[in-house]
Amino acid sequence: MAKPIVCSHCNGVMQLYSGPRYNRKVAGFLIVAGVLATLFWIGAVLGVPLLLIGIYMSTAKRDLWVCKECNIGIERIELNPKTIAQE
Repeated sequence: MAKPIVCSHCNGVMQLYSGPRYNRKVAGFLIVAGVLATLFWIGAVLGVPLLLIGIYMSTAKRDLWVCKECNIGIERIELNPKTIAQE
């Protein structure tokens, strides 16, 4: 079993949290704006990218390590996972 990650501020145990990367309200606004813009012929040039960006923003996730004691979060990144697995 792996060692738990310890918080540098309060020495509490940190747990993994997966949540949204971007604000969901902004993503919803971009989706609605994209749909409304595609209703007009000239607006389709702007509407399709807005719609795609909004869909991406609503589905993107990020992983954080969050302390149970003090609620401090640290973003989780992986450094060359293929290289580490081969060693």
